[in-house]
Amino acid sequence: MTLKTILVSLNDPERLDALLEVAGGLALQHDAHLAGLFVIPAMRVYPVVTLHVPPEFFETQRRAFEEQAEEVRRRFEDHCERNMIRHEWRLEHSMSPLVADTVIAHALRSDLVVASQPSGEEIADIESDFAERIVMESGRPVLFVPRMGSFAGAGREIVCGWNATREAARAVYDALPVLQKAEKVHLAWVDPMKDEGAEDLPGADMAAALARHDVNAVAEEVVSGGIGVGEALLNHVADTGADMLVIGAWGHSRLREYVFGGATQHLMDHMTVPVIFSH
Repeated sequence: MTLKTILVSLNDPERLDALLEVAGGLALQHDAHLAGLFVIPAMRVYPVVTLHVPPEFFETQRRAFEEQAEEVRRRFEDHCERNMIRHEWRLEHSMSPLVADTVIAHALRSDLVVASQPSGEEIADIESDFAERIVMESGRPVLFVPRMGSFAGAGREIVCGWNATREAARAVYDALPVLQKAEKVHLAWVDPMKDEGAEDLPGADMAAALARHDVNAVAEEVVSGGIGVGEALLNHVADTGADMLVIGAWGHSRLREYVFGGATQHLMDHMTVPVIFSH
C-alpha cells in the first residue's frame, strides 16, 4: 500500500498552519495528492426556537461560512503552490448539519485523513463527537494534529502501540507507508506479561514481519508502573524522542454515539505529537 490520496479536514482555521504543515509534508514525502476539504454544514434547526429566528439569521450564518471558506481556500492553495504539492480544493455545501457526515464520505476514497485534535467543545460548528465518528465510521486511518505546537517533518521516529490484538494489527498495517519512511519505529507493548497472548519476546514476531516491509522496527516492553496504557505510551514517546504515535482505536456505540475506550480517549485528549488512530 502507498499513500496517494491524503484528505485534510480544514474546518478548524485556528490550526490551519499546523494541519497544512503535517498534511503537506506527508504529501510531499509520499508524492501524494492532497485534498483540502472545507464543509459548510446545513444550519441546525431546533423546533422549539425556529419560530423565533428570522430568516436573515440563517443567511448571515451562511455568508460567514462562505467568507471563512474563501480565506481557508486561499491559504491552502498558497501553501500547496509554494511547496509544489499536488492538490485539490474541495468545498462542500452539506445537506447535513454535522461536519463529520461529509468528511466520512470523502474519507472513504482516501488513503489517510488528517484533522485537528478535538478541543472537547464545538468550535466552528464542528460537533463534539467529530473525532470519534471519523475514526470509527470512515474505515480509514486518521492522523490527528495536536492543538498546540508545530510538527514539521513528523514521522522520522515513531512509536507504535502493540499488544497482538486486531486493533493493533489494523493500525500497524494501515500506517505501513508512514512506517516505511521512518528512520526508526518503536513497537511498544505496555505490560506484556499481563496479556495472555504475550510472547517470550513481546512484539518480536511483528518486528520481524515489519522488517520484511523494510521497516526499521524494534520490539520494546514498556512497564506502566501502574499508570494507564495511554499515559504510558505518551511517556514512551517522550523517552524515545519520537515525533509520531500509531495506535489502534477501541470504542463502542452507546445510544447512537461512539464512545472511545479509556486508552484511546486519553491519547485523544492528551496527545503531544501527531497520532494516527485506526479502527
